[in-house]
Amino acid sequence: MPAETGISVVVITRGRVELLRAFLQSALAAGAQPLEFIIGVNGSDPASLSLLQEYGGIVKAVSLPAMCRGEARGTLAARAQGRWFCFLDDDTILPQGYFGRLAGLIENNPGVSVFGGGQGLHAGAGYFERAVYSLLASPWGGGPVTERFAPVTGTGPAVPEKFILCNLTLDGDFVKPRGLSFEGHLTSGEENLLLIRMARAGARMVLSGGLNLIHRRRSALPGFIRQVFFSGRGRAQISALYAPACSGYTLLPPAALLLGAWAVVAAPRLLFWPVTAYLAVSFVAAALCGAGAAVKPAVFALYPALHAAYGAGWFYGAAEGVVEKIFRRARPYRCRCEEKP
Repeated sequence: MPAETGISVVVITRGRVELLRAFLQSALAAGAQPLEFIIGVNGSDPASLSLLQEYGGIVKAVSLPAMCRGEARGTLAARAQGRWFCFLDDDTILPQGYFGRLAGLIENNPGVSVFGGGQGLHAGAGYFERAVYSLLASPWGGGPVTERFAPVTGTGPAVPEKFILCNLTLDGDFVKPRGLSFEGHLTSGEENLLLIRMARAGARMVLSGGLNLIHRRRSALPGFIRQVFFSGRGRAQISALYAPACSGYTLLPPAALLLGAWAVVAAPRLLFWPVTAYLAVSFVAAALCGAGAAVKPAVFALYPALHAAYGAGWFYGAAEGVVEKIFRRARPYRCRCEEKP
């Protein structure tokens, strides 16, 4: 595969050796191979580096200082030899023929700069993981972008919000000349911001069921709440950086949280009917979701956790932005990089 048309797979990892091992095994068994695998170990993690040494002839292992995700992926992409950057996560499992189908989509869709697919549930998923999968794949959980969290059917054009970073391929010949890259020091949502900017620059995007893969979800409540909180926090951060990233539906959870907090203080009696309506909608959404009967109660219980954690994260991220502007900080509070890339 020549570099001028080749696919460079880019992955960052840290502290998830068994997930990384499963990813590598699936990637190497997926049939037609990409030009290269570039895997960055993002911080001190001898176990992951040791595992990657076992694949030394196939994988380029890069030891990184602990960076925010945007900086880490940008650093790895800068080392890529291929034209196409295929960003995958270490907790994904690739189906047979994934890279061959990706190469076919690239060949058959000239002028398209972004390719992606959906995600399916892991065969060995536990109860909580199945509940989270069904939660996010439902309209009451995933909003108008459920394609990010469920298998995609067919192949066709799509808007930036439909893509997810664990399954995303970008054309280096589009982003490099325009100076586009992942925004630095973001908690989450860096792919949303980049894709919105690419769309505004004229990039065409295709979402395909041929690129569906398996993605592991969080297996316990604390990790899930933390991930959702960071998602809301990241959305507020990218909205402050670039106004077109502020989608209306992403404001619903923080708006509802704000109104609820006001009602608790100023008019608690007014809460009864809105809360009743919310729980009724959540009950119907859980009943109609694709989960098994035993999982539906957990889906119902997780809707408030999902919406509240996202809304709280959004307010936290918005407050960060206000404080940083007031104090004119050159380095954002949210940055946890050990050193600048």
